[in-house]
Amino acid sequence: MTYAKKYQDALSYIDSYWDRIIIKPQEKSPLEFLSDKRSRMRANYHTLEMPYTYLVPNEGKFKHVFYWDTFFMFRGLIRTKREWVLKHMVNNFIYLYERYGVIPNFNSPASTGRSQPPFLTSMILDTYNGPYFRYLRSNKLKKLFINLEKEKEWLSKAFEVAKGEYFKVWKDKDTLFNHFVEGFELNRYGDRDVGYAHSSELESGWDFTSRFYARCNEFLPIDLNSYLFKYERDFVKIAQHLGDETQQMYWKKRSNERKHKINKFLWDPDAGFFYDYNFLRQRISNFLSLASFMPLWAGMASRYQANKMVKKLKYFETEYGLTATAKESLAPQNLDLTKIPFRYRISVNDILRPKQWDYPNIWPPVEYLTVVGLLKYGFVDDAVRIMKKALVAQNNMFQKHGTFFEKFDGATGDKAEGFHYPNQSGFGWTNAIFYRYVEILDAIEAGEEIYTQPKSEKPPYKISILH
Repeated sequence: MTYAKKYQDALSYIDSYWDRIIIKPQEKSPLEFLSDKRSRMRANYHTLEMPYTYLVPNEGKFKHVFYWDTFFMFRGLIRTKREWVLKHMVNNFIYLYERYGVIPNFNSPASTGRSQPPFLTSMILDTYNGPYFRYLRSNKLKKLFINLEKEKEWLSKAFEVAKGEYFKVWKDKDTLFNHFVEGFELNRYGDRDVGYAHSSELESGWDFTSRFYARCNEFLPIDLNSYLFKYERDFVKIAQHLGDETQQMYWKKRSNERKHKINKFLWDPDAGFFYDYNFLRQRISNFLSLASFMPLWAGMASRYQANKMVKKLKYFETEYGLTATAKESLAPQNLDLTKIPFRYRISVNDILRPKQWDYPNIWPPVEYLTVVGLLKYGFVDDAVRIMKKALVAQNNMFQKHGTFFEKFDGATGDKAEGFHYPNQSGFGWTNAIFYRYVEILDAIEAGEEIYTQPKSEKPPYKISILH
């Protein structure tokens, strides 16, 4: 029995849920538009209008477009009947960047001072690869009806916007967003308020986690710098599609420079693991989180590093998948605080207590990136084991609750508790990743070749199955 057959009920729910979170802009006549001006003004106080069809994570709390959520939701739309939504969403991000100078955390005026983990280049390539692969696999007659030059024009424009975001937002030496750290030539999460750790942690997507010790703005995060390495390598791919050899060489050089800096500051050779780095105190953090596996997803780690890193899976793996952080890295919960003045205890307790991006919670997005990283480096058995666990756990919750959740408890295999908001149901990225795990497992068990080049070459291997 295939996984698609085994989980047919859950997949049917996921398929139907897309129609509830794919939103088309309202079309109004000029008269309706003018008469509705007051309500539009109220709406615009909370929402930046989108010109194209867009995706939202769920029907509850998250009715805005979120930057990195969208990338994960793409996993459920690629090569499906709804693949057309991809270009609409990338065009929305292009619009937001051109109008506001940033792709905001979510489409609200309140978040135009910060972004979110950057995945624009991945989404651009997801979108372009649709017509590109159809062109490659078509016969001569069908090729006549695929206007690849028009798609390349779109790719070229998207390339320029992504480069603009890279330089003006993430490599901004004018410190408008406070992302680029001089002297280390690497990046941190930041925002327009210098030193504001709270908003930096919001931008990280890990809101909130013990990983940053409530000082997110002081760290060079391994995930962010891996994502930006992936940007630089994606720029090489885009330049190849466009036939620009000068750009290819330029971005290869930049990615190699970033890789060198990451290995210098964020790799711990004794532990055999990547960690975040506190650049103010000039020391590496030994906090264990799935963010440290992002160099595998980005294809930045060496074979030697990957072999060391995979030994750390045991700190995250439970019966139900991979927790976002390791239990061993959390602060002890039985500390005696009686010697601390009472007025400070609330703050200390807030720092020490586990957050929603801590153990025991499993967050499908970072688990998914870890799984894909394992596949890229040939750790297929580990990846398959984790995907199977995740499908069983999430399907059990679906059968019990009739829905999926944005996160779940890796100790119980059931829905997680809320933190600063109730655990959300729906849910865009969980649905998409469940679907993608099914697709990957069915491809592997059907004996499909999952790599595009011989295994004798050094990893990371290029995955031929959809990811």
